[in-house]
Order: sequence, then structure tokens, then C-alpha cells
Amino acid sequence: MKHTAHRTLLPLLLAAVLMAACRDVPVVETEAPQGNSLKENLINANRYIAGSEEAQIDGYVGRRGWQMQKLAAGARVMETARGTGRAVEYEDTLHISYRLEAIDGQTLYGSVDDTVVVGRLQPTRGLDAALRTLHHGSQAVVVLPSEQGYGVAGDGDRVGPRMILIYKIKIHN
Repeated sequence: MKHTAHRTLLPLLLAAVLMAACRDVPVVETEAPQGNSLKENLINANRYIAGSEEAQIDGYVGRRGWQMQKLAAGARVMETARGTGRAVEYEDTLHISYRLEAIDGQTLYGSVDDTVVVGRLQPTRGLDAALRTLHHGSQAVVVLPSEQGYGVAGDGDRVGPRMILIYKIKIHN
């Protein structure tokens, strides 16, 4: 009988000790992160990256002596051979060939033939905007900051995150 009493008392005693211990644990309250300061930090980081990319592009273009047209969102375009066709317009279907390089000179895609519909953001937003400044039959160089290219994700293949891109493009008549 004595042995049975210990078996019954032991779990009750253990439960009482655990409950008492739980009451003595201090509650540490942490301050919730400020939503605005986090947002401001992200905005400042993106501004810094954009400024850094802008400086890299300025240097790249300057070393080559290129006179490029700067578009509103930061893409740059220079028509190297003006086509004899009409100006490219919104929703034109274009047959293009291009070579894609990173700003460090690495060839990402050596020769690509593609069909794009202008205004449909294909293959990238910056290239789409640059195409609208050209003519059918033109050749051009287009420089895109990462935000106008494949952004922070890359293309999932050869274009890495936050890469500045150089398109050497020909629009076929």
C-alpha cells in the first residue's frame, strides 16, 4: 500500500512543481518593429542599389563613347543602324535577333531569335520600352538597369539576380 501511495503522489507533486515554475517565468515583451522604419530602410537600400547601377552604367557608356538616349525608367538606347521601315509602334509584332551580355562582358545568350509584341513587356520591361524608340530594320544597343531587366530574381537560367544587361539587337523588317 505504501508503494501505491508514492506512485499516486509523485505525479501530483511533479505537476504542482511544474505549475509553480511556469508562474515564475518572466514575460519579456519585445517592441513590435516599426513598419515605417522597415519600409524606409528598404526604400533607402533600393535607392542605393539604383544609384550604384546608374554609376556603373554611366562608366560603361562613357568608356565606349556612346551617345545613348536615356528613357524615363533608366533604360538607355542607341540606334547603331537606322532601319528603313516605319517607327515601331505599340502592339507591333517584331521579329528580333539579339545578343545578351552582362555589364562585365559575360555573354549570357549568344544569339537569340524571338518574336515579341511591343507593349506586352516581352522579354523585359526595359527592352520593350527601348523597342518603341526604334524603327523597323534598325540595329541598336540597349543597356538596362536590373530593375528594367530581370530584377532581383534573374531569369532562372543564365541571367542572375540584379544584373545590368546589354542587348545588341536587330529588328527584322
